Amino acid sequence: MTVLSGRSAHAVQSDDPFPISIDHAFGTTIIPARPQRVVTLGWGGEDALLALGIKPVAMPRYGQFPDGVLPWVREAIGPARPALVSQGLIDYEALLLLKPDLILAVRTNINAQAWHRLQRIAPTVAFRSGPLQADWKEITELAGVANGVSEQARDLIYATEQRLCDLSDVNPIIRGRSFVFGDYFPGSNALGFYLPTDGRVASLLDLGLAVAPGVADIAASTSERIGTSISLELLDMMETDLLILWFPPGARQELENNELFRRYSPVVRGGYIPLDDPLSMWVACNPSVLSIPYGFPQFVERLADAASRAGRREL
Repeated sequence: MTVLSGRSAHAVQSDDPFPISIDHAFGTTIIPARPQRVVTLGWGGEDALLALGIKPVAMPRYGQFPDGVLPWVREAIGPARPALVSQGLIDYEALLLLKPDLILAVRTNINAQAWHRLQRIAPTVAFRSGPLQADWKEITELAGVANGVSEQARDLIYATEQRLCDLSDVNPIIRGRSFVFGDYFPGSNALGFYLPTDGRVASLLDLGLAVAPGVADIAASTSERIGTSISLELLDMMETDLLILWFPPGARQELENNELFRRYSPVVRGGYIPLDDPLSMWVACNPSVLSIPYGFPQFVERLADAASRAGRREL
């Protein structure tokens, strides 16, 4: 981890009085004064901060990019060079050296024990929804409240919602189309797919798409909250107009060579959208107030092209 010295740069003034109390899954966090050194853990926290005019002193490293920084974050952060922290195990000693006065850990899978340990370093705001379930709206709202700019965060959420509506208006062919959004890993005999409670799915629903009936049925009958999987032998049971899959390196060709996958209805009809490059994968998997304006126009265009090719499945 590279450590950056210096204060978080604020381009905004607080519109909420401190101290601020924030309720979340593990209790209540009290933030005594406007934060000056914010650390973000998990996905999307740095996006929300930067859109609010706040530069974090540390944020996650994204290993698929040479400098470890997402392109839209690189564009927004300018010459600042925050420390980059691992997205794996939390390095508590390294975080302590950063001397944060706020830790945002909203789209993470931390548990109560980890939260209490982080809380001993600095006031820590966790998710309200559940582990890895927070969507871009929850992340932006909590980032705004924690930094005393809740009204600005609400305005940002509204503007981003409007942008999604505009994209839907420009591409009406996607409205009402059913979709499965998932992944495939090398050597697997199943597709993973995300449930409606996952933040990746929420942004597609905002565009007017509809969760495939099979996904909705499974969501109603499982205790899983993020995603589950389906055997390649049973793919025909998961009827859908569009199939959106992201792949780690080397996995796409393996799946596309599988005869069971090649016979799957959305693949045959042209409704398959593969995401195997880092940019398209992270745009779709990490929707935020920065990534949506940066990459969703191209992503939605791909969805519309696939919907045009595939038509509507027969009910």
